[in-house]
Amino acid sequence: MKKLSILLIISVLCANVLFSQDQEVVKALKKSDFYRGGSEGIEWNVKVQNIEQGQLKNDLVLSVEGSANDSHFYSLISFLEPKKFGGQKLLIRDNNMWFIKQGLTNPVPISSRQRLSGSAANADVAAANYSKDYTIESVENGTFNNANCWVLELKAKDNLITYPKVKYWISKKENFGLKAEFYGKSDKLIKTATFEYHNKIEYKSQKYDYLSKISISDMINKDDKTILSISSVSFPVFSSSKFQKDRLLD
Repeated sequence: MKKLSILLIISVLCANVLFSQDQEVVKALKKSDFYRGGSEGIEWNVKVQNIEQGQLKNDLVLSVEGSANDSHFYSLISFLEPKKFGGQKLLIRDNNMWFIKQGLTNPVPISSRQRLSGSAANADVAAANYSKDYTIESVENGTFNNANCWVLELKAKDNLITYPKVKYWISKKENFGLKAEFYGKSDKLIKTATFEYHNKIEYKSQKYDYLSKISISDMINKDDKTILSISSVSFPVFSSSKFQKDRLLD
């Protein structure tokens, strides 16, 4: 009986440790979303540079406005440069997306998997909300660029989400998302991304290092790459009407 009691105590202690670790990983995933734009209100500019076979092919400048919470994610992307794309907008409401440009009388529904530019899909430019869209399937310890990391395997909660599976490296110290691998439905690696955090921001009276660059490598066309450079980060409060489909026509 005494031996059984000791085994029971050990089992409970182990369960508590595992539960604590799970909670720590969930918290780290949510914090990593924040550093990549997952906040109640976010606005930034994104320069999108496409590199094909080692040569700069083209670039865009976009304005991204977004809002995220545990239940919803909204984003409005406006094309600023080059001027020929002026007036084009992209609206994301959770996993639904619409596009509008001059000459269209109604917003056109499109897929988040559709490429916006180069290796970047529409959803890559918006602030991803992994803690909302994915479940954690497994967790391992690992490293990236000498940083100790949680290595998470994330599974999409439904088939509308851009990537069915993501392998994601989160630094244990800062909870920065440092690297991601994106997989298609056939479990084939489609692209990889690395993230840098050199923007300095203040949010709710706290100062943080913040997302400044995403480098996306195409694993199908391996000479192709897209670089997203983030600047002019601010945290306005948006009305929910900002992200209504009818507002795309304004």
